[in-house]
Amino acid sequence: MSITLGAVVFDRRYTAVQEKYEEVGGSDERVVILNGIVAGESTVADIEARLDAVLESASVSDYSTILALRSGRRLNVRRNSFQRDINADQLTGSFRLELGARDPFEESDAETSVVWNVAVSGATQGLSTSGNTDTHTVVTLVAAGSVVNPVVSDGMRSISYSGTVADGETLVFDGESGLVTLEGVDVTGYTAGEFPRVSPGGSTFTYTDDVISSNTAAVTVRYRDRWV
Repeated sequence: MSITLGAVVFDRRYTAVQEKYEEVGGSDERVVILNGIVAGESTVADIEARLDAVLESASVSDYSTILALRSGRRLNVRRNSFQRDINADQLTGSFRLELGARDPFEESDAETSVVWNVAVSGATQGLSTSGNTDTHTVVTLVAAGSVVNPVVSDGMRSISYSGTVADGETLVFDGESGLVTLEGVDVTGYTAGEFPRVSPGGSTFTYTDDVISSNTAAVTVRYRDRWV
């Protein structure tokens, strides 16, 4: 498999990859270094253009660029540093591109989406992951009737919303962004707990709510497998 960074594809025959972890701001960040050779061009200008494309392939300001080192997996990275050299006599170039991933875990390209039709407080749903570490989840709840004080738990972590989700309204527990929204409005301040995750070996999610609730909702759980 080739290495891809944004729209740029790197040939593994001419690109070496180094991965390491560094502590940044009290948490681990994955650092990926690509050392590569640019060859096969007929002019120095063409070599410079390819090196420019490498430089511009990742943002220096945010972690918005997708890096794929392995089939079916990706990292969100930014550019930490870039060095280049050009040998005009031999019409070759070389580069060293250092990338940083604030979230050091790879995640799957494909997203898992599980539909969970809740009809009672205490309803459960089994979930599984192919990764080797816990996943972030996005739990979307569409109320059928009034749902009061809904809670979603994975058995270890629970996230609760203190309030009412009216019939037809949508509440989203977004563990990826760390936000909870009701009809698109941020209501994180009315929540408590930790966002539930799917663990290697599988997890059982449990839904509960207040006794005066309708106890019915259409729930969808979305997540991507993750690897250390």
